[in-house]
Amino acid sequence: MRDTRRGWLKICHLAFVSLMMGCSLHSALTHAAEPSPPGTVSITLIGDSTVARYDQPPADRPTLTGWGQVLPEFLDDRVTVSNLAVSGRSSKSFRAEERWAPVLDARPTYVFIQFGHNDQPGKGDRSTDPQTEFRDHLRAYVREAREKQIQPVLVTPVARRTFESDKAVSSLGPWVEAMQVVSREEQVPLIDLHAQSLALFGALGDAATAPYSPSADDRTHFSRVGARVMAALVAAQLPVTVPALTKHIRHDLVADTLPAPVDFPGRLRLQMPPVLDAVVGVETNLYFDNLVLTPQPDQYAFDVQCAKGRQWAQRWSFTPTAADVGDHPFVLDVRDEQQALLGRARGTLRVRPAEAGAGRELTVLFIGDSLTHASLYPRQVLDRARGEQQPRIRLMGSHTPAGAPPEVRHEGYGGWTAVRFATHAQGTPRAGDSAGRASPFLYPNGEGKPALDFTRYFADVNEGRTPDVVCLFLGPNDIYPDTEATIEASIDRMLRHFDLLVRECERAAPQAHIGVLLPVPPAASQDAFGANYGSAQTRWQYRRNQHRLVERMTAHYGAWPGGRVRLLPTQAGLDCRHNYPTARAPFNAQTEEQGVFQNNGVHPDPAGYRQLGDTVYGWLLGLPR
Repeated sequence: MRDTRRGWLKICHLAFVSLMMGCSLHSALTHAAEPSPPGTVSITLIGDSTVARYDQPPADRPTLTGWGQVLPEFLDDRVTVSNLAVSGRSSKSFRAEERWAPVLDARPTYVFIQFGHNDQPGKGDRSTDPQTEFRDHLRAYVREAREKQIQPVLVTPVARRTFESDKAVSSLGPWVEAMQVVSREEQVPLIDLHAQSLALFGALGDAATAPYSPSADDRTHFSRVGARVMAALVAAQLPVTVPALTKHIRHDLVADTLPAPVDFPGRLRLQMPPVLDAVVGVETNLYFDNLVLTPQPDQYAFDVQCAKGRQWAQRWSFTPTAADVGDHPFVLDVRDEQQALLGRARGTLRVRPAEAGAGRELTVLFIGDSLTHASLYPRQVLDRARGEQQPRIRLMGSHTPAGAPPEVRHEGYGGWTAVRFATHAQGTPRAGDSAGRASPFLYPNGEGKPALDFTRYFADVNEGRTPDVVCLFLGPNDIYPDTEATIEASIDRMLRHFDLLVRECERAAPQAHIGVLLPVPPAASQDAFGANYGSAQTRWQYRRNQHRLVERMTAHYGAWPGGRVRLLPTQAGLDCRHNYPTARAPFNAQTEEQGVFQNNGVHPDPAGYRQLGDTVYGWLLGLPR
């Protein structure tokens, strides 16, 4: 293994590779400045040798190909791709050689940015510290691109095909994490090619992925076969990361190129939770309409492959027994009437014993909007925990709404947003109605200005004791009543303030587990929105907003460092057709009918709230002790 590593380190150092590209610095810069044809989407790629184009590959590696070289194969003719990646370059040296300014001058629609390999130690003056300089360079790329109205997209460095004890391993972690941090800070789309490629290598193994390399001793670069798979991994994530490009993706070709272990969000933008937490004796559901973005889900075939559960027309359902405890692979395919694969997602059904939490005590803080204010899903969590073999759960909070049992405490207020919790200081924190309250988490800092301070909040409401679990259930009010023109900016603002809450929780309660409850879809009928909102916002507009928010939150918090933040798939297990409130319509004399219609667009009925509580409870039982 040491010899192999020396081999690929040597390869990374070789300067002659860039000369073999048949592209001098002058010609590369000239090419960058050429504007894209009118009426097209333009993408410029910048990065290193794993991305670059090889028109004249070296004799000892005749199949040498960068993933950027073959990315255009997976996009339609309305997209032009300029590959300006150059072998041996780092985030620092690409700028130092003045390769970046012509990209800005050309003003492509998008710039995809992948660095990291040559930022590692041992690269001379190209190396960068992942905690400081590397992040600074990434921030500069992002901000300068935006100043020119170019949309930046970060791509984490593709993994090297290296193994130890038959396990795929990587030394790129600090640079990957740095890119994830910058993505969160700057609210810039990120394609995690490193995670995707490393997982693929691990799933297939060394021997099966050997054809991906251009030679036996080169585990950094790719053959044409390997480059096409890497490019397909990038294209497969575009529907979620850059939805505007979805219509330009050759989905069938992507699906045909990707090996079996790989997820494929597809043109329907499939979003399935990677883990389904299930508990013996508690029904677990996965509602297909909640997972894809389409106005007519009944037109598609949803095909579940799992040894457990039962598939119905609109959902997969399972009530585990003690014999089912353990992990079970789960695959969901979505196909159209021509059998074309529109999306594929893989996950794990994780069944826990009903007594998994026996003897454990948990203090839980729920933070949210009107869905938390209703107090029904927190109450369901408490009800599930009643019994000798269940954990003892205590809820923390200053708010117990009228009609709720006294033990149901939380910080849930109708109409509240992440922005309000993080910034609203007017009013009294624990008095008055929702509209007149200040955030319960804001206290004067040393300068007398309001600042988030969960430590003082814990002192006020829980005698200084920190919670074991914090659950945040926010988002719907942050994105109402947005449209396609405003949704991304609203989500950016929401995530910035949501981050403040998460980080303050981590600071004040470093041992606490943080559950991010994903926003739930609306009622299935437009009638519910007609009853609530008239024409202010339609169900389909709200559904698009909610699905996009779930995509962004999944990308943003799915790889949150530290391992104590977990996304909870509350959006997947809610029956939006049957578990929203209904009312009887006035009698229609012409049809002699008196129908029933949904009359609340975003607040479930008690059965729906219980489903949300069961999702949270399943996660709580599996928390590490």
